[in-house]
Amino acid sequence: MLKMITICVSLSLTQMTLAQSLIDVKASKKTNNLYQNLKNNTLEKVFIGHQDDMAYGVKWRAKKGRSDVRETVGSYPAMHGWTIDFSENVYNNDSIKYDQMKIWMRGVYSRGGVNTLSWRPTYPENQKTPLISSLELANVLPGASLHHEYLTLLNQFALFLSQLNMPVILRLFDQHNVGEVWWGKGTEASLISLWRFTVDYLKDVKKIHNIIYVFSPDRSVMDESNMMKDYFYAYPGDDYVDVFGLVNYIEFEETEAERQITSNKFMNDLKFLDHLAHQKNKLAAITETGQNGLIDSLWFSKTLLTSFEALDYGALSWVMLGPNKDSTNYFIPFDEHPAAADFRYFREKSCTLFENDLEEMYK
Repeated sequence: MLKMITICVSLSLTQMTLAQSLIDVKASKKTNNLYQNLKNNTLEKVFIGHQDDMAYGVKWRAKKGRSDVRETVGSYPAMHGWTIDFSENVYNNDSIKYDQMKIWMRGVYSRGGVNTLSWRPTYPENQKTPLISSLELANVLPGASLHHEYLTLLNQFALFLSQLNMPVILRLFDQHNVGEVWWGKGTEASLISLWRFTVDYLKDVKKIHNIIYVFSPDRSVMDESNMMKDYFYAYPGDDYVDVFGLVNYIEFEETEAERQITSNKFMNDLKFLDHLAHQKNKLAAITETGQNGLIDSLWFSKTLLTSFEALDYGALSWVMLGPNKDSTNYFIPFDEHPAAADFRYFREKSCTLFENDLEEMYK
């Protein structure tokens, strides 16, 4: 009887996995394979990512083969996060050259890792154009005064995506509920319209079929008592989203009691995403997180690992840790940092996946 129950549960999980599909019905085979493999692994494991991992770290920049993650735990992260913003510049806002970014992304792909992109469409302030960071949502919608300029940005981004020739996970209009970004300043209806237009344009007009689309608001401006409503602000609909994401950075608290409260809050956020993705038959992800400076040397085991183990449905696919910009702004331990031993312990747990653990993600 026990064997029969086990078989039935396995079949049920398999059927659920197969039923899950991308919003792009013409998505490439490799993109579909990546999505299904993310889902299959998610039932037991979480992919660990790092923003700009190969581009720079503490005390180094653009050094071939370097990675603070690999130098600490012996493997590149399973996922690599990148940002595209100033589309007509040679460099992005983190001084990463776009041509070099493509080389790094292709390297990740060739090793079997996974690339994620955040598109933050703006022009630099010193460029003589009306399309600057003071944009308004209503002005870039079809028929509006700056729609042509928006299409210029979108066409440049589509060209970048097509040149990659690989599956990419896209955080579109990232942190849209934060007022600092122009796409967070307009009406909810305008953002929904722009999201839908952008996805349809990439899929149907530019024929870009290598994208997995992520909805990724910022937790810092959401009310825990009103989580569902706040999370779904400007949600474009199930037909326009593949993954439920959340940007969720953690502040260091001085006392153990306060740290426990913060960890519990983070755990509840992960459980919220886990439940939501399970209900909607989608994936979930923490698209950016970490504790700047890792003052709590046991943050990986006490907060991240404990939260993973508390999930009910196993719908959480990946966690992307923030970048290591310099010796005062970092989210991954380096050299003999006090948190390095805990990070190595975290890496060795069976529920965490790094690049060396991946098998044929695109097949």
